[in-house]
Amino acid sequence: MESPERRRDAQETTADDLLQQVTVGIFAMNLEGICTHVNPAAAAMFGYKVSELLGADIHSLLHSRHADGSFYDRASCPFLKSALTGEEVRNANEVLWTKSGDPVPVFGSAMPLPNSGGTVVTIQDGSTLRHLQERLEHVQYEQTEVLRQRDAAARIECDLAKEKELRQREVAVATERAATQQLRAQQRAAEDRLLQSEKLAAVGRLAASISHEINNPLEAVTNLLYIVRNDSSISAEANEYLRTAETELARVSQIVSQTLRFQRSGTNPTEVVPETLIDSVLSLHQGRLHHRRIQIRRRHRPSSAFRCAEGDVRQILNNLVGNAIDAMSKEGGTLTLRTCPARDRRTGQPGFRILVSDTGHGMPRHTSSHIFEPFYTTKGANGSGLGLWISNTLANRMGGRISVRSRTGGGRHGGTTFSVFIPDAVAPQQQSFEDERTARAA
Repeated sequence: MESPERRRDAQETTADDLLQQVTVGIFAMNLEGICTHVNPAAAAMFGYKVSELLGADIHSLLHSRHADGSFYDRASCPFLKSALTGEEVRNANEVLWTKSGDPVPVFGSAMPLPNSGGTVVTIQDGSTLRHLQERLEHVQYEQTEVLRQRDAAARIECDLAKEKELRQREVAVATERAATQQLRAQQRAAEDRLLQSEKLAAVGRLAASISHEINNPLEAVTNLLYIVRNDSSISAEANEYLRTAETELARVSQIVSQTLRFQRSGTNPTEVVPETLIDSVLSLHQGRLHHRRIQIRRRHRPSSAFRCAEGDVRQILNNLVGNAIDAMSKEGGTLTLRTCPARDRRTGQPGFRILVSDTGHGMPRHTSSHIFEPFYTTKGANGSGLGLWISNTLANRMGGRISVRSRTGGGRHGGTTFSVFIPDAVAPQQQSFEDERTARAA
């Protein structure tokens, strides 16, 4: 018959074998908190060897600090309390510390040993459980959200079905009335746009009138300066100042004369030289170009005079040059103007092409696709949205067209290029804005 000692040794051996196989961290400690048993899973969880934990004060070694690093009193330790009071502890959310000093969130349970004293503590890695819990909560939230959206979609579908049924009953009697109202709305919108254009034209005529009135005093001042400069009693230094004043007055007179030409030039074709036309437009923007420190590059292929509506072409170039200046920053940039003889690819009509390129910030594709629409602007309150629309309208009336190519980014790799093709010796359609309004209303 087997002796009690041998039976007890066999039971302890079996218990130790079981501890070696369990993957959950398990250790036992006596009433003083000294570790009496520990399995490899618990030792590996905290970076220790089994031999380093056996006989050690578990609380001092693994549980002496809170998660924020503050001191953890032994009297507050739930595992030591379990050993002393004999009360069971379940899933205590605690932080234990590894051998290297890293915190490990755990869920610990303690089962007191009534006969031998002390307690057995099981440890589970809390990060995995917390992740699973958070995942479960997220899945529950998604399920709730899906149900909520399903109910909302069902309500919306029901409402849409009712609305569709109502519309189908009304559409038979309302179709003609709706079409008529839509046509009237389009006519009113067209009239509003044409009225705005006429207002701008009136402003242009007013500017021309003011320029004409300025011309008279300018001529008088110029004549007076000439008389004074020919006075023999004037010193050489004063004479030089008078010559400078005459030069500046000549610039003012040129700008005024150019403004008058903008208004007086009609739609009848006249012979112009593209290079001369560009120079006259640049003279109007000389102040802004100098202030913005913008360099001008001219690249002209030799060409003879062309017949075109000079005033319309001048207005197109004025808008394009002004927009190019606005697109470049105050740190400067380069404005390139190129001219060359060309032909319309579709009709073969001869003419000339003008390209206006800047090194500004450029335009994204969704912006460049709308720039020729009336009242579309990217300048906010500083723009009317009519400049490019009017320019495109003028080019189309002459049988020409305007195209654009742009890249964002600015500098050497960005900027915008407008290409203007103007046919030669083609009289534009004799149709004013008023004629357009009459034709659209008919």
